[in-house]
Amino acid sequence: MEFSGIWSGLYKASLWVTRLAWLNILWLLSTLIGLILFGLMPATIAMFTVVRKWIQKDYDLNIFSTFLKAYKESFIRANLFGIIIYVVGYILSIFLKYTGLMNESGMYPILFGIFLLAAFFYAMLIIYIAPVYVHFNLKFWQYIRYAVTIGAVNLHYSICMLTLLAGIYYLSFRYPGFGLFFSISLSAYIVMFLANLGFNQLLKKQQEQTDQQSETVSAT
Repeated sequence: MEFSGIWSGLYKASLWVTRLAWLNILWLLSTLIGLILFGLMPATIAMFTVVRKWIQKDYDLNIFSTFLKAYKESFIRANLFGIIIYVVGYILSIFLKYTGLMNESGMYPILFGIFLLAAFFYAMLIIYIAPVYVHFNLKFWQYIRYAVTIGAVNLHYSICMLTLLAGIYYLSFRYPGFGLFFSISLSAYIVMFLANLGFNQLLKKQQEQTDQQSETVSAT
């Protein structure tokens, strides 16, 4: 059935509402099935796998089978990422507590500055690890390095992500129904969309560097 005009717009909007709600529910259920602790990262990786395909204009994919396949395939590696994120976060919390005890010392500004810098890179790791994982084929530690580096280099996209995510979670607290059905999947779509712009910019820069090197070799 084909629609035109306003009905076409309403039909497309309803499709996106259904897609995002279904993906959000899948993420919640998969996280719970993994007892939260072991389900959180695999469910997040699986969600970003689906969202990346949408951004690549693959709208007809089977959401459930794509999600389930990615969840199973990434389960171990995703949980390793989760452990690293947890450990680093715990270390940062201990460091912050220690820094607070030094608030009357001359070292406090230096320690607090180190904490802020580390917290920034930690935030980049959390935001970018899933988009990097589903977009690139890398070795384990390269995913972490790429996530932090790309997040820092594309600072304008990172700030935009954080701003939009803050808005989404404000709406989630204000309207619990929105949070239940859309907050996570919509957040993933925004993050993946902006991260993909950053990936394309990185690829463009690499291509320009390659072209310049080729021109230099040709000239010599």
